[in-house]
Amino acid sequence: MQTHVDSMKKSLLTLLVLSATTLSGCQVIYGMSSDFAKISLGMTKTQIIEILGQPVSVAADADKGEESLIYKRMKHFFSESPRTYEVVLRSGKVVRYGEQYKEKNINHF
Repeated sequence: MQTHVDSMKKSLLTLLVLSATTLSGCQVIYGMSSDFAKISLGMTKTQIIEILGQPVSVAADADKGEESLIYKRMKHFFSESPRTYEVVLRSGKVVRYGEQYKEKNINHF
């Protein structure tokens, strides 16, 4: 009887570890949206990359003189998939940042 109980405890522990690993996997890959709380207007591109890491994509708009750094982040611990966040720089300084809601931005990765 004790062996059966020990076996069930080991199985339950294994299940818990696997569940926690699976749930935290995307956070490790993408990070959390709370990282954006460390950003402020006027920061440089170097400072942003030090905080958030390398962006998944970079875009530029010569007419506006803007550069956009695109990041993927998990909104919550139990988020199903990452969301897209944008940091916009003008003259090398942050002028806007946050979650990107533009319909034209369709990244499927």
